[in-house]
Amino acid sequence: MKILQKLKDGANRATEKAQHVVEVNKLNSQISEIEQQKNSYYLQMGKVFYEGYRQQDMSIAEKEMVELAQTCDGLQEQIEAIRNRIAVLKNERVCECGRVVALDANFCPYCGNKLANLIDPEESAPEEPREPERKSMFDKREYAAAEEIQEEQDDVQTYDYRPNPDPYEPDLYDPEPERQREEIIERSSEPEVDPERLRLEQEEQERERRHWEELERERERQLELDRRIRFWQENNQSQDYVGDDEATRDMVKCQICSVDLPKGSKWCPRCGAEQI
Repeated sequence: MKILQKLKDGANRATEKAQHVVEVNKLNSQISEIEQQKNSYYLQMGKVFYEGYRQQDMSIAEKEMVELAQTCDGLQEQIEAIRNRIAVLKNERVCECGRVVALDANFCPYCGNKLANLIDPEESAPEEPREPERKSMFDKREYAAAEEIQEEQDDVQTYDYRPNPDPYEPDLYDPEPERQREEIIERSSEPEVDPERLRLEQEEQERERRHWEELERERERQLELDRRIRFWQENNQSQDYVGDDEATRDMVKCQICSVDLPKGSKWCPRCGAEQI
């Protein structure tokens, strides 16, 4: 049971880490998009400044630049909030100086500023203003009396009276419309086959079949190559063995000094002894 629990805990931790990685990637992409918006606003600010400079009238340009700068400030606040969320996912926190420090640090090791306590953005979000409750036009007694009257009316059961109900005649029953209705429902429930999708599936099956055929041919070629290499090695080894045996049979020892002599030698070239 402990092993299973450990495996479950490990799987849960891996899943949580993967989710954090995906969330961090999404937040980084959001930061990139906001940075692109800021760059476009910077370009507009430069264009407005240059137009004011050319006209030698910076009053209009100053007003537009202030509006664009305020918009950039709002985007920068969004970026800081997203960076704080990324730091929380990584068990870190961001100082005012822009450096990333450990989550349990009370002071920044780079600038010395005291780090404020982290606040969950969901908890710090202001509550939506609720509409004030409307005062009831009736007092409690009138309201209780109205509820009693409503309960009495609900208890009364109503019945519909039909004086002459139509008798059931089995001969007049025609099952054909019902059968047609069932066929229409079956046809509508069947999925429509897209010819383009069917063609793509056939092409995919054909490519897969060709791929498996190529793999099979490659396997056969490899087996044939292995067989030939094995055959060549066996033949070469047998020839080497035969040559060694023949060499041992063609050589003899000297009767005096025991040196190797070719078969048929009459005198030893080392000691000069006659071989009988």
